[in-house]
Amino acid sequence: LAQAVTAKNCCGLAPIRLRLFSRPMADADDDEDFFKKFEEDSETFFDSLLSDSSPPPAASGAGGADARGTGSDASPTACFDLADDDHIALDTDAVHSEFHEDYRLPEIPEPQPDFTKEDVVLHEVLHQFYLRHRADNLANINAIVKKYRGPALTHLWAQLALKYNLKPWEAVELLADTLYLGAPFEYDDPERVQRLEARIQELREASESVEGKDASAEVDHAELLRRSISFGARDGTEGAFRMLCFRGISESCGLRPQAWKVLLGYLPMALHSEWNSIQAEKRALYATYKDELLLVREDHQVEAKADVSFSLEAQELLQEIRNDVDRTRRDFEYFRRPATRGALIALLFVYARLNPGVRYVQGMNEVAAILFYVMSAEPDTAEADVFWCFSELMVEIKEGFMQAMDNSSEGIYGLVGAVTHLIKVYDPQLARHLQRCDLPPVVFAFRWCTLLFAQDATLPDVMRLWDSFIADPKRFEFVVFVSVAAVLGCREELLHADKQFQLAEVLQDAPKRADFEKMLRRAWAICAFERRTQTPPFPMRRASLQVVDDFSEWAQTAAAKAQEVGAEVARGIQENIAPAVAVRAAQASEVASV
Repeated sequence: LAQAVTAKNCCGLAPIRLRLFSRPMADADDDEDFFKKFEEDSETFFDSLLSDSSPPPAASGAGGADARGTGSDASPTACFDLADDDHIALDTDAVHSEFHEDYRLPEIPEPQPDFTKEDVVLHEVLHQFYLRHRADNLANINAIVKKYRGPALTHLWAQLALKYNLKPWEAVELLADTLYLGAPFEYDDPERVQRLEARIQELREASESVEGKDASAEVDHAELLRRSISFGARDGTEGAFRMLCFRGISESCGLRPQAWKVLLGYLPMALHSEWNSIQAEKRALYATYKDELLLVREDHQVEAKADVSFSLEAQELLQEIRNDVDRTRRDFEYFRRPATRGALIALLFVYARLNPGVRYVQGMNEVAAILFYVMSAEPDTAEADVFWCFSELMVEIKEGFMQAMDNSSEGIYGLVGAVTHLIKVYDPQLARHLQRCDLPPVVFAFRWCTLLFAQDATLPDVMRLWDSFIADPKRFEFVVFVSVAAVLGCREELLHADKQFQLAEVLQDAPKRADFEKMLRRAWAICAFERRTQTPPFPMRRASLQVVDDFSEWAQTAAAKAQEVGAEVARGIQENIAPAVAVRAAQASEVASV
Protein backbone atom coordinates (compact mmCIF):
# COMPACT_ATOMS: atom_id res chain seq x y z
CA LEU A 1 0.00 0.00 0.00
CA ALA A 2 2.96 2.35 0.41
CA GLN A 3 5.96 3.28 -1.73
CA ALA A 4 9.04 5.28 -0.66
CA VAL A 5 10.07 7.64 -3.38
CA THR A 6 12.67 10.42 -2.95
CA ALA A 7 15.25 11.44 -0.42
CA LYS A 8 16.22 15.06 -0.91
CA ASN A 9 19.61 16.34 0.31
CA CYS A 10 20.45 12.99 1.91
CA CYS A 11 23.70 14.23 3.44
CA GLY A 12 21.73 16.74 5.55
CA LEU A 13 18.91 14.31 6.17
CA ALA A 14 16.31 16.67 4.71
CA PRO A 15 12.67 15.83 5.30
CA ILE A 16 11.72 12.58 3.63
CA ARG A 17 8.35 12.19 2.08
CA LEU A 18 6.39 9.06 1.60
CA ARG A 19 3.61 8.93 -0.91
CA LEU A 20 0.92 6.45 -0.13
CA PHE A 21 -0.91 5.05 -3.10
CA SER A 22 -4.03 3.03 -2.66
CA ARG A 23 -6.65 1.67 -4.92
CA PRO A 24 -10.27 2.58 -4.34
CA MET A 25 -11.86 -0.20 -2.41
CA ALA A 26 -15.46 -1.22 -2.22
CA ASP A 27 -15.66 -0.40 1.47
CA ALA A 28 -13.31 2.62 1.70
CA ASP A 29 -15.22 4.24 4.62
CA ASP A 30 -14.46 1.32 6.86
CA ASP A 31 -10.76 1.76 6.16
CA GLU A 32 -10.55 5.50 6.99
CA ASP A 33 -9.32 4.82 10.50
CA PHE A 34 -6.74 2.39 9.16
CA PHE A 35 -5.13 5.00 6.88
CA LYS A 36 -5.11 7.70 9.59
CA LYS A 37 -3.51 5.31 12.05
CA PHE A 38 -0.97 4.19 9.37
CA GLU A 39 0.04 7.85 8.82
CA GLU A 40 0.60 8.50 12.51
CA ASP A 41 2.55 5.25 13.01
CA SER A 42 4.72 5.99 9.96
CA GLU A 43 5.73 9.42 11.29
CA THR A 44 6.61 7.91 14.66
CA PHE A 45 8.61 5.08 13.07
CA PHE A 46 10.75 7.26 10.80
CA ASP A 47 11.26 9.85 13.58
CA SER A 48 12.82 7.07 15.63
CA LEU A 49 15.14 6.10 12.77
CA LEU A 50 16.42 9.66 12.39
CA SER A 51 16.61 10.53 16.10
CA ASP A 52 20.38 9.84 16.36
CA SER A 53 21.35 11.92 13.32
CA SER A 54 22.52 15.53 13.21
CA PRO A 55 19.88 18.23 12.80
CA PRO A 56 18.88 18.84 9.23
CA PRO A 57 19.19 22.26 7.64
CA ALA A 58 16.16 24.44 7.37
CA ALA A 59 13.76 22.99 4.89
CA SER A 60 12.33 24.98 2.06
CA GLY A 61 9.84 24.33 -0.62
CA ALA A 62 6.53 22.58 -0.56
CA GLY A 63 6.11 19.96 2.14
CA GLY A 64 9.22 21.02 4.09
CA ALA A 65 8.14 24.20 5.95
CA ASP A 66 6.67 22.46 9.01
CA ALA A 67 9.77 20.51 9.96
CA ARG A 68 9.91 19.93 13.72
CA GLY A 69 12.79 20.34 16.11
CA THR A 70 14.55 23.31 14.46
CA GLY A 71 16.60 24.06 17.58
CA SER A 72 20.19 22.93 17.86
CA ASP A 73 19.32 20.26 20.41
CA ALA A 74 16.17 19.07 18.75
CA SER A 75 16.01 15.67 17.10
CA PRO A 76 15.54 15.69 13.34
CA THR A 77 12.14 14.73 12.08
CA ALA A 78 10.72 13.61 8.76
CA CYS A 79 7.50 14.91 7.34
CA PHE A 80 5.23 12.48 5.49
CA ASP A 81 2.72 14.20 3.27
CA LEU A 82 0.42 11.45 2.01
CA ALA A 83 -1.56 13.92 -0.09
CA ASP A 84 1.49 15.33 -1.87
CA ASP A 85 2.06 14.38 -5.51
CA ASP A 86 5.77 13.68 -4.98
CA HIS A 87 7.11 10.71 -7.06
CA ILE A 88 10.12 9.52 -9.04
CA ALA A 89 10.08 11.12 -12.43
CA LEU A 90 11.13 8.98 -15.40
CA ASP A 91 13.84 10.27 -17.70
CA THR A 92 11.81 10.20 -20.88
CA ASP A 93 14.76 11.43 -22.93
CA ALA A 94 16.79 8.37 -21.94
CA VAL A 95 13.91 6.00 -22.56
CA HIS A 96 13.24 7.39 -26.01
CA SER A 97 16.87 7.70 -27.12
CA GLU A 98 18.07 6.67 -30.58
CA PHE A 99 19.34 3.22 -29.35
CA HIS A 100 16.89 0.41 -29.95
CA GLU A 101 17.55 -3.32 -29.38
CA ASP A 102 16.44 -5.09 -32.55
CA TYR A 103 15.56 -8.69 -31.81
CA ARG A 104 14.58 -9.52 -35.36
CA LEU A 105 16.75 -12.14 -37.13
CA PRO A 106 18.49 -11.10 -40.32
CA GLU A 107 16.74 -12.28 -43.45
CA ILE A 108 17.87 -15.85 -44.22
CA PRO A 109 18.19 -16.47 -47.96
CA GLU A 110 16.64 -19.60 -49.42
CA PRO A 111 19.02 -22.14 -50.99
CA GLN A 112 19.76 -21.25 -54.58
CA PRO A 113 17.97 -23.25 -57.31
CA ASP A 114 21.21 -24.81 -58.56
CA PHE A 115 22.19 -26.18 -55.14
CA THR A 116 22.66 -29.94 -54.91
CA LYS A 117 21.23 -32.02 -52.08
CA GLU A 118 24.56 -31.81 -50.28
CA ASP A 119 24.57 -28.02 -50.74
CA VAL A 120 21.11 -27.81 -49.18
CA VAL A 121 22.22 -29.91 -46.21
CA LEU A 122 25.22 -27.64 -45.66
CA HIS A 123 22.93 -24.60 -45.93
CA GLU A 124 20.67 -25.96 -43.19
CA VAL A 125 23.53 -26.92 -40.86
CA LEU A 126 25.12 -23.49 -41.29
CA HIS A 127 21.73 -21.92 -40.57
CA GLN A 128 21.55 -23.69 -37.23
CA PHE A 129 25.22 -23.01 -36.50
CA TYR A 130 25.03 -19.25 -37.02
CA LEU A 131 21.79 -19.01 -35.06
CA ARG A 132 23.79 -20.23 -32.08
CA HIS A 133 27.05 -18.42 -32.70
CA ARG A 134 26.61 -15.36 -34.92
CA ALA A 135 23.13 -14.50 -36.16
CA ASP A 136 24.28 -11.47 -38.17
CA ASN A 137 26.10 -13.82 -40.55
CA LEU A 138 22.95 -15.68 -41.58
CA ALA A 139 22.53 -13.50 -44.64
CA ASN A 140 25.87 -14.80 -46.02
CA ILE A 141 25.02 -18.50 -45.94
CA ASN A 142 24.62 -18.98 -49.70
CA ALA A 143 27.96 -17.31 -50.39
CA ILE A 144 29.66 -19.51 -47.77
CA VAL A 145 28.14 -22.66 -49.28
CA LYS A 146 29.38 -21.77 -52.76
CA LYS A 147 32.86 -20.94 -51.51
CA TYR A 148 33.45 -24.00 -49.33
CA ARG A 149 31.38 -26.83 -50.81
CA GLY A 150 33.22 -29.91 -51.92
CA PRO A 151 36.89 -30.49 -50.99
CA ALA A 152 37.18 -27.13 -49.18
CA LEU A 153 34.55 -28.06 -46.59
CA THR A 154 37.12 -29.37 -44.11
CA HIS A 155 38.83 -25.96 -44.14
CA LEU A 156 35.52 -24.25 -43.40
CA TRP A 157 34.80 -26.32 -40.29
CA ALA A 158 38.41 -26.14 -39.14
CA GLN A 159 38.30 -22.33 -39.28
CA LEU A 160 34.89 -22.13 -37.61
CA ALA A 161 35.98 -24.53 -34.87
CA LEU A 162 39.01 -22.38 -34.08
CA LYS A 163 37.10 -19.10 -34.30
CA TYR A 164 34.20 -20.14 -32.08
CA ASN A 165 36.18 -22.43 -29.74
CA LEU A 166 34.40 -25.63 -30.72
CA LYS A 167 35.64 -28.87 -29.25
CA PRO A 168 37.28 -31.08 -31.89
CA TRP A 169 34.66 -33.81 -31.51
CA GLU A 170 31.93 -31.18 -32.11
CA ALA A 171 33.64 -30.15 -35.34
CA VAL A 172 33.76 -33.83 -36.34
CA GLU A 173 30.00 -34.13 -35.92
CA LEU A 174 29.38 -30.99 -37.99
CA LEU A 175 31.66 -32.19 -40.79
CA ALA A 176 30.10 -35.66 -40.68
CA ASP A 177 26.64 -34.14 -41.21
CA THR A 178 27.74 -32.07 -44.20
CA LEU A 179 30.49 -34.10 -45.89
CA TYR A 180 30.49 -34.14 -49.70
CA LEU A 181 30.98 -37.77 -50.66
CA GLY A 182 31.79 -36.76 -54.21
CA ALA A 183 34.95 -35.03 -53.00
CA PRO A 184 38.10 -37.21 -52.70
CA PHE A 185 38.70 -36.19 -49.09
CA GLU A 186 40.64 -39.38 -48.31
CA TYR A 187 43.55 -38.17 -50.46
CA ASP A 188 46.10 -35.69 -49.13
CA ASP A 189 47.83 -34.85 -52.43
CA PRO A 190 46.16 -31.75 -53.99
CA GLU A 191 47.27 -32.68 -57.50
CA ARG A 192 45.87 -36.17 -57.19
CA VAL A 193 42.63 -34.75 -55.83
CA GLN A 194 42.28 -32.59 -58.93
CA ARG A 195 42.94 -35.54 -61.24
CA LEU A 196 40.37 -37.68 -59.43
CA GLU A 197 37.75 -34.95 -59.56
CA ALA A 198 38.32 -34.62 -63.30
CA ARG A 199 38.07 -38.40 -63.77
CA ILE A 200 34.85 -38.67 -61.74
CA GLN A 201 33.35 -35.84 -63.80
CA GLU A 202 34.38 -37.67 -66.95
CA LEU A 203 32.65 -40.83 -65.68
CA ARG A 204 29.48 -38.88 -64.90
CA GLU A 205 29.38 -37.27 -68.31
CA ALA A 206 29.90 -40.63 -70.02
CA SER A 207 27.08 -42.22 -68.03
CA GLU A 208 24.76 -39.28 -68.70
CA SER A 209 25.37 -39.38 -72.45
CA VAL A 210 24.63 -43.11 -72.62
CA GLU A 211 21.53 -43.03 -70.44
CA GLY A 212 20.18 -39.81 -71.90
CA LYS A 213 20.03 -38.01 -68.56
CA ASP A 214 20.39 -34.29 -68.22
CA ALA A 215 23.50 -32.94 -66.54
CA SER A 216 21.72 -32.20 -63.26
CA ALA A 217 20.47 -35.76 -62.72
CA GLU A 218 22.27 -37.97 -60.26
CA VAL A 219 24.13 -40.89 -61.79
CA ASP A 220 23.74 -44.30 -60.21
CA HIS A 221 26.76 -45.17 -58.04
CA ALA A 222 26.89 -48.74 -59.39
CA GLU A 223 27.00 -47.42 -62.94
CA LEU A 224 29.94 -45.21 -62.03
CA LEU A 225 31.71 -48.25 -60.58
CA ARG A 226 31.22 -50.22 -63.78
CA ARG A 227 32.48 -47.39 -65.91
CA SER A 228 35.46 -46.83 -63.62
CA ILE A 229 36.52 -50.43 -64.29
CA SER A 230 36.28 -49.82 -68.03
CA PHE A 231 38.25 -46.58 -67.78
CA GLY A 232 40.83 -48.25 -65.52
CA ALA A 233 41.23 -51.15 -67.94
CA ARG A 234 41.86 -48.62 -70.70
CA ASP A 235 44.69 -46.74 -68.99
CA GLY A 236 45.74 -49.15 -66.21
CA THR A 237 44.77 -46.82 -63.33
CA GLU A 238 42.42 -47.59 -60.45
CA GLY A 239 42.24 -44.26 -58.59
CA ALA A 240 38.65 -43.44 -59.48
CA PHE A 241 37.57 -47.05 -58.94
CA ARG A 242 39.21 -47.10 -55.50
CA MET A 243 37.61 -43.78 -54.57
CA LEU A 244 34.14 -45.04 -55.48
CA CYS A 245 34.64 -48.32 -53.58
CA PHE A 246 35.78 -46.36 -50.52
CA ARG A 247 32.25 -44.90 -50.35
CA GLY A 248 30.62 -48.31 -50.40
CA ILE A 249 29.54 -50.99 -52.84
CA SER A 250 25.86 -51.77 -53.02
CA GLU A 251 24.94 -55.36 -52.23
CA SER A 252 22.39 -55.37 -55.05
CA CYS A 253 24.82 -54.36 -57.82
CA GLY A 254 26.79 -57.61 -57.51
CA LEU A 255 30.15 -55.91 -57.98
CA ARG A 256 31.65 -56.51 -54.55
CA PRO A 257 33.39 -59.88 -55.28
CA GLN A 258 35.12 -58.51 -58.36
CA ALA A 259 35.89 -55.20 -56.67
CA TRP A 260 37.56 -56.87 -53.71
CA LYS A 261 39.67 -59.05 -56.01
CA VAL A 262 40.91 -55.90 -57.74
CA LEU A 263 41.50 -53.92 -54.54
CA LEU A 264 43.38 -56.79 -52.86
CA GLY A 265 45.62 -57.32 -55.87
CA TYR A 266 44.30 -60.73 -56.91
CA LEU A 267 43.21 -59.20 -60.23
CA PRO A 268 45.44 -56.19 -61.04
CA MET A 269 43.65 -53.42 -62.93
CA ALA A 270 46.62 -53.02 -65.24
CA LEU A 271 46.15 -56.66 -66.38
CA HIS A 272 42.42 -56.38 -67.00
CA SER A 273 42.63 -58.19 -70.33
CA GLU A 274 44.21 -61.21 -68.60
CA TRP A 275 41.77 -61.55 -65.69
CA ASN A 276 40.17 -64.75 -66.95
CA SER A 277 43.49 -66.52 -67.46
CA ILE A 278 44.82 -65.28 -64.11
CA GLN A 279 41.80 -66.68 -62.27
CA ALA A 280 41.94 -69.99 -64.11
CA GLU A 281 45.64 -70.41 -63.31
CA LYS A 282 45.24 -69.43 -59.64
CA ARG A 283 42.26 -71.72 -59.11
CA ALA A 284 44.10 -74.68 -60.61
CA LEU A 285 47.15 -73.96 -58.48
CA TYR A 286 45.09 -73.93 -55.28
CA ALA A 287 43.47 -77.23 -56.25
CA THR A 288 46.95 -78.74 -56.59
CA TYR A 289 48.04 -77.51 -53.14
CA LYS A 290 44.87 -78.80 -51.55
CA ASP A 291 45.14 -82.20 -53.20
CA GLU A 292 48.71 -82.60 -51.98
CA LEU A 293 47.90 -81.80 -48.35
CA LEU A 294 44.31 -82.78 -47.64
CA LEU A 295 41.70 -85.44 -48.14
CA VAL A 296 38.12 -84.13 -48.30
CA ARG A 297 35.35 -86.71 -47.91
CA GLU A 298 31.89 -86.53 -49.41
CA ASP A 299 30.42 -85.31 -46.16
CA HIS A 300 32.93 -82.39 -46.30
CA GLN A 301 35.06 -83.78 -43.49
CA VAL A 302 38.67 -82.68 -43.95
CA GLU A 303 41.65 -84.85 -43.02
CA ALA A 304 45.40 -84.40 -43.44
CA LYS A 305 46.97 -86.95 -45.74
CA ALA A 306 49.07 -89.61 -44.04
CA ASP A 307 52.18 -88.88 -46.07
CA VAL A 308 52.23 -85.20 -45.15
CA SER A 309 55.53 -84.37 -43.46
CA PHE A 310 55.37 -83.78 -39.74
CA SER A 311 52.10 -85.68 -39.63
CA LEU A 312 51.50 -85.24 -35.90
CA GLU A 313 52.03 -81.49 -36.12
CA ALA A 314 49.72 -81.36 -39.13
CA GLN A 315 47.01 -83.25 -37.25
CA GLU A 316 47.24 -80.86 -34.32
CA LEU A 317 47.12 -77.85 -36.64
CA LEU A 318 44.09 -79.23 -38.46
CA GLN A 319 42.28 -79.86 -35.19
CA GLU A 320 43.02 -76.34 -33.97
CA ILE A 321 41.60 -74.87 -37.17
CA ARG A 322 38.57 -77.16 -37.02
CA ASN A 323 37.76 -76.06 -33.46
CA ASP A 324 37.91 -72.38 -34.37
CA VAL A 325 35.91 -72.75 -37.59
CA ASP A 326 33.18 -74.63 -35.74
CA ARG A 327 32.79 -71.53 -33.52
CA THR A 328 32.80 -69.05 -36.38
CA ARG A 329 29.57 -67.04 -36.65
CA ARG A 330 27.41 -69.87 -35.41
CA ASP A 331 24.44 -67.53 -35.30
CA PHE A 332 24.53 -67.34 -39.10
CA GLU A 333 23.06 -70.30 -40.95
CA TYR A 334 25.46 -70.08 -43.88
CA PHE A 335 28.45 -70.79 -41.63
CA ARG A 336 26.78 -73.77 -40.01
CA ARG A 337 26.69 -75.62 -43.32
CA PRO A 338 29.16 -78.54 -43.54
CA ALA A 339 30.33 -77.40 -47.00
CA THR A 340 31.15 -73.92 -45.73
CA ARG A 341 33.00 -75.19 -42.68
CA GLY A 342 34.92 -77.76 -44.73
CA ALA A 343 36.04 -75.13 -47.26
CA LEU A 344 37.19 -72.72 -44.53
CA ILE A 345 39.14 -75.47 -42.76
CA ALA A 346 40.82 -76.52 -46.01
CA LEU A 347 41.92 -73.08 -47.17
CA LEU A 348 43.21 -72.07 -43.72
CA PHE A 349 45.18 -75.31 -43.43
CA VAL A 350 46.71 -74.88 -46.88
CA TYR A 351 47.64 -71.29 -46.08
CA ALA A 352 49.26 -72.31 -42.78
CA ARG A 353 51.32 -75.05 -44.43
CA LEU A 354 52.49 -72.78 -47.26
CA ASN A 355 53.35 -69.92 -44.88
CA PRO A 356 55.19 -71.48 -41.92
CA GLY A 357 56.45 -68.06 -40.79
CA VAL A 358 52.88 -66.94 -40.19
CA ARG A 359 51.22 -70.34 -39.71
CA TYR A 360 47.64 -70.26 -38.38
CA VAL A 361 46.60 -68.07 -35.47
CA GLN A 362 43.19 -67.80 -33.87
CA GLY A 363 41.26 -64.96 -35.45
CA MET A 364 42.25 -65.79 -39.00
CA ASN A 365 39.09 -67.87 -39.20
CA GLU A 366 36.99 -64.73 -38.66
CA VAL A 367 38.82 -62.82 -41.39
CA ALA A 368 38.54 -65.69 -43.87
CA ALA A 369 34.83 -66.07 -43.10
CA ILE A 370 34.07 -62.51 -44.27
CA LEU A 371 35.90 -63.11 -47.54
CA PHE A 372 34.17 -66.44 -48.03
CA TYR A 373 30.73 -64.95 -47.61
CA VAL A 374 31.45 -62.27 -50.21
CA MET A 375 32.89 -64.72 -52.74
CA SER A 376 30.06 -67.21 -52.24
CA ALA A 377 28.23 -65.61 -55.16
CA GLU A 378 30.27 -68.03 -57.28
CA PRO A 379 30.12 -71.20 -55.13
CA ASP A 380 32.13 -73.42 -57.48
CA THR A 381 35.20 -71.21 -57.35
CA ALA A 382 34.68 -69.42 -54.03
CA GLU A 383 37.12 -71.51 -51.99
CA ALA A 384 40.06 -70.95 -54.36
CA ASP A 385 39.28 -67.25 -54.80
CA VAL A 386 39.05 -66.78 -51.02
CA PHE A 387 42.39 -68.51 -50.56
CA TRP A 388 44.15 -66.05 -52.88
CA CYS A 389 42.31 -63.00 -51.55
CA PHE A 390 43.08 -64.11 -48.00
CA SER A 391 46.76 -64.57 -48.91
CA GLU A 392 46.90 -61.05 -50.38
CA LEU A 393 45.16 -59.59 -47.34
CA MET A 394 47.45 -61.33 -44.87
CA VAL A 395 50.49 -59.78 -46.55
CA GLU A 396 49.27 -56.46 -45.14
CA ILE A 397 47.75 -57.43 -41.78
CA LYS A 398 49.87 -60.39 -40.71
CA GLU A 399 51.75 -58.28 -38.14
CA GLY A 400 48.75 -58.58 -35.87
CA PHE A 401 49.08 -62.37 -35.88
CA MET A 402 52.87 -62.82 -35.85
CA GLN A 403 54.82 -62.95 -32.62
CA ALA A 404 58.08 -62.46 -34.53
CA MET A 405 56.97 -58.97 -35.58
CA ASP A 406 55.76 -57.81 -32.18
CA ASN A 407 58.62 -55.33 -31.86
CA SER A 408 57.56 -53.48 -35.00
CA SER A 409 56.64 -49.83 -34.61
CA GLU A 410 54.34 -50.15 -37.61
CA GLY A 411 51.64 -52.61 -38.50
CA ILE A 412 49.12 -53.44 -35.81
CA TYR A 413 50.99 -51.63 -33.05
CA GLY A 414 51.13 -48.48 -35.11
CA LEU A 415 47.38 -48.67 -35.73
CA VAL A 416 46.46 -49.34 -32.11
CA GLY A 417 48.78 -46.60 -30.89
CA ALA A 418 47.20 -44.18 -33.35
CA VAL A 419 43.75 -44.89 -31.87
CA THR A 420 44.91 -43.80 -28.43
CA HIS A 421 46.59 -40.73 -29.88
CA LEU A 422 43.54 -39.56 -31.83
CA ILE A 423 41.17 -40.02 -28.91
CA LYS A 424 43.43 -37.67 -26.96
CA VAL A 425 43.41 -35.19 -29.84
CA TYR A 426 39.69 -35.19 -30.59
CA ASP A 427 38.29 -35.68 -27.09
CA PRO A 428 40.79 -34.93 -24.30
CA GLN A 429 38.03 -35.01 -21.69
CA LEU A 430 37.05 -38.56 -22.63
CA ALA A 431 40.70 -39.65 -22.79
CA ARG A 432 41.31 -38.36 -19.28
CA HIS A 433 38.16 -40.05 -17.99
CA LEU A 434 39.19 -43.43 -19.40
CA GLN A 435 42.67 -42.98 -17.99
CA ARG A 436 41.31 -42.15 -14.52
CA CYS A 437 39.14 -45.25 -14.67
CA ASP A 438 42.19 -47.27 -15.69
CA LEU A 439 40.62 -48.68 -18.85
CA PRO A 440 42.38 -47.48 -22.00
CA PRO A 441 40.33 -48.15 -25.15
CA VAL A 442 43.23 -49.96 -26.79
CA VAL A 443 42.15 -53.07 -24.90
CA PHE A 444 39.35 -53.32 -27.46
CA ALA A 445 40.97 -51.36 -30.30
CA PHE A 446 43.58 -54.11 -30.53
CA ARG A 447 40.94 -56.62 -31.59
CA TRP A 448 39.16 -54.11 -33.83
CA CYS A 449 42.37 -53.34 -35.71
CA THR A 450 43.67 -56.91 -35.84
CA LEU A 451 40.46 -58.50 -37.12
CA LEU A 452 39.16 -55.43 -38.98
CA PHE A 453 35.94 -55.49 -36.91
CA ALA A 454 35.16 -59.00 -38.20
CA GLN A 455 33.85 -59.99 -34.74
CA ASP A 456 32.48 -56.65 -33.64
CA ALA A 457 29.78 -55.71 -36.15
CA THR A 458 26.96 -57.39 -38.01
CA LEU A 459 27.93 -59.17 -41.21
CA PRO A 460 26.40 -56.56 -43.57
CA ASP A 461 28.12 -53.78 -41.64
CA VAL A 462 31.46 -55.59 -41.67
CA MET A 463 31.29 -55.98 -45.44
CA ARG A 464 30.48 -52.31 -45.80
CA LEU A 465 33.42 -51.37 -43.56
CA TRP A 466 35.74 -53.60 -45.56
CA ASP A 467 34.79 -51.75 -48.75
CA SER A 468 36.48 -48.73 -47.19
CA PHE A 469 39.29 -50.62 -45.44
CA ILE A 470 40.65 -52.29 -48.56
CA ALA A 471 39.96 -49.28 -50.81
CA ASP A 472 41.75 -46.88 -48.46
CA PRO A 473 44.67 -45.28 -50.36
CA LYS A 474 46.62 -45.41 -47.09
CA ARG A 475 45.99 -49.14 -46.67
CA PHE A 476 43.98 -49.90 -43.55
CA GLU A 477 44.66 -46.61 -41.78
CA PHE A 478 40.93 -46.06 -42.05
CA VAL A 479 40.40 -48.80 -39.44
CA VAL A 480 41.95 -46.36 -36.95
CA PHE A 481 39.39 -43.69 -37.82
CA VAL A 482 36.50 -46.16 -37.47
CA SER A 483 37.83 -47.20 -34.06
CA VAL A 484 37.97 -43.58 -32.90
CA ALA A 485 34.51 -42.93 -34.36
CA ALA A 486 33.11 -45.93 -32.45
CA VAL A 487 34.51 -44.58 -29.16
CA LEU A 488 33.31 -41.01 -29.79
CA GLY A 489 29.87 -42.32 -30.67
CA CYS A 490 29.36 -43.57 -27.12
CA ARG A 491 31.21 -40.74 -25.33
CA GLU A 492 28.19 -39.72 -23.23
CA GLU A 493 27.72 -43.26 -21.93
CA LEU A 494 31.41 -43.53 -21.18
CA LEU A 495 31.55 -40.18 -19.37
CA HIS A 496 28.58 -41.14 -17.20
CA ALA A 497 30.10 -44.49 -16.23
CA ASP A 498 32.82 -44.70 -13.62
CA LYS A 499 32.95 -48.44 -13.01
CA GLN A 500 35.57 -50.30 -14.95
CA PHE A 501 33.27 -53.16 -15.90
CA GLN A 502 30.58 -50.73 -17.10
CA LEU A 503 33.10 -48.95 -19.29
CA ALA A 504 34.32 -52.27 -20.66
CA GLU A 505 30.81 -53.33 -21.62
CA VAL A 506 30.13 -50.03 -23.38
CA LEU A 507 33.38 -50.21 -25.36
CA GLN A 508 32.97 -53.85 -26.24
CA ASP A 509 29.50 -53.31 -27.69
CA ALA A 510 30.18 -49.88 -29.20
CA PRO A 511 30.43 -50.94 -32.88
CA LYS A 512 27.30 -53.09 -32.74
CA ARG A 513 25.17 -50.62 -30.78
CA ALA A 514 26.15 -47.58 -32.81
CA ASP A 515 24.06 -46.04 -35.55
CA PHE A 516 26.18 -47.53 -38.32
CA GLU A 517 25.70 -44.78 -40.90
CA LYS A 518 26.52 -42.08 -38.35
CA MET A 519 29.58 -43.98 -37.18
CA LEU A 520 30.79 -44.38 -40.76
CA ARG A 521 30.27 -40.71 -41.60
CA ARG A 522 32.03 -39.75 -38.36
CA ALA A 523 34.99 -41.91 -39.42
CA TRP A 524 34.99 -40.25 -42.84
CA ALA A 525 35.00 -36.84 -41.15
CA ILE A 526 38.00 -37.78 -38.98
CA CYS A 527 39.73 -39.09 -42.11
CA ALA A 528 39.04 -35.80 -43.91
CA PHE A 529 40.41 -33.71 -41.03
CA GLU A 530 43.51 -35.88 -40.69
CA ARG A 531 44.36 -35.84 -44.40
CA ARG A 532 43.66 -32.19 -45.14
CA THR A 533 46.42 -29.67 -45.69
CA GLN A 534 46.80 -28.41 -42.13
CA THR A 535 46.29 -24.70 -42.74
CA PRO A 536 45.15 -23.71 -40.21
CA PRO A 537 46.24 -26.65 -38.03
CA PHE A 538 43.20 -28.48 -36.65
CA PRO A 539 42.77 -30.17 -34.29
CA MET A 540 45.58 -28.58 -32.33
CA ARG A 541 48.23 -31.05 -31.24
CA ARG A 542 50.66 -30.63 -28.40
CA ALA A 543 54.21 -31.50 -29.34
CA SER A 544 54.56 -33.61 -26.21
CA LEU A 545 51.54 -35.76 -26.98
CA GLN A 546 52.92 -39.24 -27.50
CA VAL A 547 51.52 -42.71 -27.63
CA VAL A 548 54.44 -44.66 -26.24
CA ASP A 549 53.83 -44.04 -22.54
CA ASP A 550 50.15 -44.87 -22.61
CA PHE A 551 50.53 -47.82 -24.91
CA SER A 552 53.46 -49.30 -23.05
CA GLU A 553 51.62 -48.99 -19.76
CA TRP A 554 48.61 -50.71 -21.27
CA ALA A 555 50.69 -53.49 -22.81
CA GLN A 556 52.39 -54.26 -19.53
CA THR A 557 49.09 -54.58 -17.64
CA ALA A 558 46.62 -55.68 -20.32
CA ALA A 559 46.54 -59.34 -19.31
CA ALA A 560 45.77 -58.47 -15.69
CA LYS A 561 43.30 -55.82 -16.79
CA ALA A 562 41.31 -58.36 -18.72
CA GLN A 563 40.68 -60.26 -15.49
CA GLU A 564 39.75 -57.12 -13.57
CA VAL A 565 37.02 -56.01 -15.96
CA GLY A 566 35.14 -59.25 -15.44
CA ALA A 567 35.32 -62.87 -16.39
CA GLU A 568 33.12 -62.62 -19.47
CA VAL A 569 34.90 -59.65 -21.00
CA ALA A 570 38.26 -61.14 -20.08
CA ARG A 571 37.40 -64.37 -21.83
CA GLY A 572 36.47 -62.45 -24.97
CA ILE A 573 39.70 -60.49 -24.96
CA GLN A 574 41.93 -63.46 -24.29
CA GLU A 575 40.19 -65.74 -26.79
CA ASN A 576 39.92 -63.31 -29.66
CA ILE A 577 43.21 -61.43 -29.58
CA ALA A 578 46.06 -63.62 -30.66
CA PRO A 579 48.87 -64.22 -29.99
CA ALA A 580 48.41 -63.58 -26.30
CA VAL A 581 48.85 -60.02 -25.11
CA ALA A 582 51.11 -61.14 -22.29
CA VAL A 583 53.72 -62.40 -24.75
CA ARG A 584 53.75 -59.06 -26.55
CA ALA A 585 53.99 -56.77 -23.57
CA ALA A 586 57.78 -56.85 -23.43
CA GLN A 587 58.15 -55.45 -26.95
CA ALA A 588 55.57 -52.66 -26.62
CA SER A 589 58.01 -50.15 -25.16
CA GLU A 590 59.83 -50.04 -28.50
CA VAL A 591 56.81 -48.65 -30.32
CA ALA A 592 57.58 -45.27 -31.82
CA SER A 593 55.57 -42.25 -30.76
CA VAL A 594 52.99 -40.75 -33.04
